[in-house]
Amino acid sequence: MIKHLAAFVFIFCSTLLTAFGQDNTQEKIQRYLSDLEQVGFMGSVMVVRNGDVLVSKGYGFADVEKQIKNSPTTAFDIGSLTKQFTAAAILALEQDGKLSTGDSLSKYFNNIPDDKKSITVHDLLRHQSGLVSNVGKDFEKITEQEFLKKVFSSKLLFPVGTDFSYSNVGYSLLAMIVEKVSNQTYETYLYEHLWKPAQMESTGYSRPAFDKSRIAVGYDRDGKRWGKPNEKEWNGAAPYLHLKGNGGVLSTTEDLHKWHNALVGNRILSEAAKQKMYQPRLRPHEDSTLYYAYGWDVSRTTRNTQQVWHNGTNRIFYADFLRLLDDSVVVIFFSNKSNQNFNNASFEIARIIFNANFSPEIPISETDENVRFTSDIIKTLEDQGIEQAKVDYEKRKSTQKLLEHKMRDNGFDLIDGGKPELALLVFEMNAFAHPQSAKALQGLAEGYMETGKNELAIKYFEESLKLNPDNRFVIEMIKKLQE
Repeated sequence: MIKHLAAFVFIFCSTLLTAFGQDNTQEKIQRYLSDLEQVGFMGSVMVVRNGDVLVSKGYGFADVEKQIKNSPTTAFDIGSLTKQFTAAAILALEQDGKLSTGDSLSKYFNNIPDDKKSITVHDLLRHQSGLVSNVGKDFEKITEQEFLKKVFSSKLLFPVGTDFSYSNVGYSLLAMIVEKVSNQTYETYLYEHLWKPAQMESTGYSRPAFDKSRIAVGYDRDGKRWGKPNEKEWNGAAPYLHLKGNGGVLSTTEDLHKWHNALVGNRILSEAAKQKMYQPRLRPHEDSTLYYAYGWDVSRTTRNTQQVWHNGTNRIFYADFLRLLDDSVVVIFFSNKSNQNFNNASFEIARIIFNANFSPEIPISETDENVRFTSDIIKTLEDQGIEQAKVDYEKRKSTQKLLEHKMRDNGFDLIDGGKPELALLVFEMNAFAHPQSAKALQGLAEGYMETGKNELAIKYFEESLKLNPDNRFVIEMIKKLQE
């Protein structure tokens, strides 16, 4: 699934249209979010343009069982948004002369194997160390000694500094370095040097002594209660090293907006440090218009403006932080119920802001009936082929709808499972049922590409692009296929 994750990132880093929507922009955003709530979205959203708050509101429930509603002060697990705090802590320590991003791991850890001795702090920050992503599950107990043994005995994915592979353990090592250099716990250092100066009093693992009723409960896509992060197995006041420094911090949309304001100013990091955070040294031949910096994905829009973004998820909670710096637009989107349908909402909101004529697509509700119907169509495709599946689809009840994203996900799973021809049938059926969905048409194009049908891949990438002209991934795919 790595290549599809890359596609996902490219899509969400797509560039936006030029003209600001006028009088009804705020109303359109609010209506879009209300429509998402109607089909199952639960979370909190903040949208700010030119310093004006367009939206700051909770949707659905923080706790379904107790009927506690989400609000702008509800605390969510922000997942990998934690990494930007770790990166900022490293830069703050460098700013104070206490370390350098050029330091090697051997300065902070003993008995490092030869193949990993050249890994630097810079390599860890940019996910170019070659280290694996994880050596255990988020809440799995592990000692520091066991963690380091697993990390340093793992095989590198590529020579240090030559490529990119997202590594959570790399950011856990960075958190350990923060503690070694500062002689403070990771959370204490972040509070004293980042969060307190930014006036963020509702962010941390446990330091704010959260009112438990303010912490959102996580739910899986079927509505089953997963629980609260702080109810899981922690190493005292913070998670174990599988999560520490790379994920799991709790925060609110209001606090993350304060973090944005602090980064815009110089209260936390100097201009030189921020320049390094957003524009670090790149690898030779790396695309300078789209890259992973220090805790942020950075790209340029077609308006030649700067976009910095990151998301985070444990497949229950989802957090998205989109900052269009040159346009003074910030979108913060949190969800406490797993549903991939909502994971691009920040970029849909941005498109509403920049394109007065854009109307976002509202996902189909994942009712039990729709889930069953989608599964039945997939089974028919597998057993009887696409013609029978089309017949069954045309004979469906008026209440039955085919879930576009479940079809697309199933197609990619089949590709990864070595069944590209069956995957192609799923993509074709999805496009048949959703001819006006840019995502369904893109999925079909990727299916044709995977099966070597490049002319058809180009055709459907172009059809998808007509519906979503801002999709940089599709633009790049067309270009590569034509070459």
